[in-house]
Amino acid sequence: MKIRPITLCVIDDIKSVVRGIEGLINEDIHGVRVVGSAGNGEEGLELVTELRPDIVLTDIRMPRMDGLEMTRAIMSALPTCKVILLSGYTDFEYAQQAIRLGAFDFLAKPFLKEAVEDVVRKARDQVLADRSEHARQAEMERQIKESMPLLRQEYLQLLLRYTASESMLQERWDYLRMDLEPQRLTLLCVEMDGMEKEMDGISIHEVELARFAVKNILEETLSMHTKAVVFREHLYGFVCLMNTPKDAASLAEACREHVRNYSRYTVSIGVSSEALTIRELPIAYQQASEARSYNFYTGGNSVVRYEEIAPRPDQPRRHSAEQEKELFNLLRMGHEEKALPLLQTILACYAGAAPGHFVQVCSELGLLMYRLFAEKLTAASSMDGLSARLKTLQLEQPLKQQELIEALTGLLEEGCRLLQAQKEEEANSVIAQAIQFMKENLDKNVTVNDLAKHVYLSASYFANLFKKVTGTTLIHYMTGLRIDKAKEMLLGDKQVQEVATALGYEDRSYFTDVFKKHTGMTPSEFKGAYRP
Repeated sequence: MKIRPITLCVIDDIKSVVRGIEGLINEDIHGVRVVGSAGNGEEGLELVTELRPDIVLTDIRMPRMDGLEMTRAIMSALPTCKVILLSGYTDFEYAQQAIRLGAFDFLAKPFLKEAVEDVVRKARDQVLADRSEHARQAEMERQIKESMPLLRQEYLQLLLRYTASESMLQERWDYLRMDLEPQRLTLLCVEMDGMEKEMDGISIHEVELARFAVKNILEETLSMHTKAVVFREHLYGFVCLMNTPKDAASLAEACREHVRNYSRYTVSIGVSSEALTIRELPIAYQQASEARSYNFYTGGNSVVRYEEIAPRPDQPRRHSAEQEKELFNLLRMGHEEKALPLLQTILACYAGAAPGHFVQVCSELGLLMYRLFAEKLTAASSMDGLSARLKTLQLEQPLKQQELIEALTGLLEEGCRLLQAQKEEEANSVIAQAIQFMKENLDKNVTVNDLAKHVYLSASYFANLFKKVTGTTLIHYMTGLRIDKAKEMLLGDKQVQEVATALGYEDRSYFTDVFKKHTGMTPSEFKGAYRP
């Protein structure tokens, strides 16, 4: 890049002064090139206007136009020009007046060669400093111009989230040259359906192409009907800020339809109420965002206006404490078949509720279920599956309504199944202990109370549990154990009376009747049939 030389003009009605200064200032030495001279004020002003030098050395007192008047004219036309006034007068009033007019310096005649060189060098250094500052400012302006889209994006992001004075917002709006009117605005919050899941399987380049395509479709669709700006809200969402068209909902539907037809994606769109001024945009943004969240119910590819979902006081939004208490009582017992319909009844209380509220209720219910199952289940490994289901409920990636219900019911079903399995295992263990006790006491008249006491249960509960696990009554099971033991003893060459006594039967004939009833033969017949 060619560096523009620093130029100087000399204006004085004394030719010897002009020649002296022209001969004194050497471009190679001082870095300043003398480009012209004049002998009076009028010629000097014409010269300066034509050549536009960086530095002017001029006498104060000259014919036709004095130096002070010429300084005033030069500073008006060339504000950055460094005017150095020369005068034979030592009156500082001239110097003060010259400085007030914008002169760079004042040099009194007669002046020494060194004084002229010093003041020219000083002016040259200031010119260089001015050029550097100007270049810096120009670079800043260039960067600001290049950054204008980003600055607009940042401003709009702040505009939607924070309130400020109308004048401050308007000043920034004007500075950024927003290409729409700052009154009567409507917001569309747009989200690309399913992108939070799809992004795991595609590259960043593909993501950016998808976002660009959708943004371009939105911009083209809106521009056909109104002034609008589309900017990114988050990784797969956009905000469309537009001057309110005749039918904002219909335009939003057109955007949805065009994205579906001209890309491989669908979008969910929330439409705000109208904001009369830019100061009302935070409220409009909240409305559009809330309306868009209702794709939770629709599953996507939908347009929802805020007016359609604005809360109504007649809508119930809380299940009863009695319902919740009953649900958790059923869960403690592992009664899935009764708990599941009750959970569905509770969730039905929130039909049409704000998605965020529905998500919160499901999350709270899921956490309470998880804690209940954690208290009841004794095996730590049993909690692994439940922990995974709870994590699904609490994922940062939003679930749709049906997905959320499925996750919650899955947690309930698996928890109840684990509780039932644990109960069965505990029951089997208790009955196994009771059976072992019975086997060790076949010669005694063991009662239900004896066995219940042995396993630390009530007699009635133990009797029911025993029948549920074994499928028979305690007396019948005990008799079976005795008959099996009797068979073993008879085959071991024990006498019938000896066997009856060992098994607690005082009356041999009664023992024989019982044995025959269970085996179809008397003890003696059994012994004869199975012994060689």
